[in-house]
Amino acid sequence: MNAAPVSRRARPAKVPLSRELVIETGLRILDTDGSGALTMRRVAKELDTGAASLYVYVANRDDLLTGMLDHVLAQVPVVTEGDWRARVTQLVEGAIEVLGRHDGLALVAFGRFPTTEHALGLIEQILALLREGGVDPVTASWACDLIYRHIAAEAVDDGGERARWNLRTLLNGIVATPVGGGPVRLARADEIAALQEIERRAGAPFAEVGMSAVAEDEPPSREVLGSFVADGRAWVWPDENGRPVAYLVLGLVDGQAHIDQVSVDPAHAGARIGKRLIDHAVEWAKGNGLREITLTTFTQVPWNGPYYERVGFSYIPPADEPPGLRAIRADELAHGLDEWPRACMRADLATWRTG
Repeated sequence: MNAAPVSRRARPAKVPLSRELVIETGLRILDTDGSGALTMRRVAKELDTGAASLYVYVANRDDLLTGMLDHVLAQVPVVTEGDWRARVTQLVEGAIEVLGRHDGLALVAFGRFPTTEHALGLIEQILALLREGGVDPVTASWACDLIYRHIAAEAVDDGGERARWNLRTLLNGIVATPVGGGPVRLARADEIAALQEIERRAGAPFAEVGMSAVAEDEPPSREVLGSFVADGRAWVWPDENGRPVAYLVLGLVDGQAHIDQVSVDPAHAGARIGKRLIDHAVEWAKGNGLREITLTTFTQVPWNGPYYERVGFSYIPPADEPPGLRAIRADELAHGLDEWPRACMRADLATWRTG
């Protein structure tokens, strides 16, 4: 006797297909049977459908792997506590941990430049933290690639204490090795002529804004620069070959730090080298128990007063100028510098933002 026919309508309804379901199924296959078992046909079989129907949601196996990687990276915990290094460390360790749960997926990460939502989100978080730590934009951008590769490699190797040491070493190297030279170091006595040449080159742009007298002014003498070098208050930014391309000399005026001169060779303009030198001077001043840093500048030259305002300085009203700064301004007046508007500026070291 034949069995009673079973209505097709009596079968359990299948879960509607979606990209998310296809990706989750691929992850389950990867975790249970390994990457060798992950094929479009196998995913279709698990979903009780034909392989052709999957292509509505994923273009091919490569697209499926990319989606799986992004799905996993969405699980990296958000970090909010600690300084920038602590947060980078937590973020990286979180990424290593979630990738390490899925055998073979770290190799997918290693072979792909991050372009998906959560991969890019991870990179953007790392980039923001590096910038918070004072790493310049170009170096931070290059560093993100190194850190992303570190995440992928350590997820393959199962992380651990060695991975933490690797990351510490990596971060130290990133901070100490900016793109385009650096880091800041003390100037040497045999570099004084180079500092004078930087000053001459840095003065040339003033001629382009009608300030030829400033452009043609002689740089500080060997004796003046030599005294800063001897006192350990002259710093340079070296290029990749170790040659100075910018310098800063720091005086002490009214018992506080005073930038006597900061100059960058125009060929290296735009790389935030001047800001790095000022940051270094600020750290030196903080380390010596000082409260503020001052300077005098032209107020209407874009790379003078407006620039210093952007990085954190504010103008001092003439009536509030302390004796030392007032004496500097009098000397500038005697040398004819007040043919163009000048003023004193100060920055509070406690609120200074590095980077």
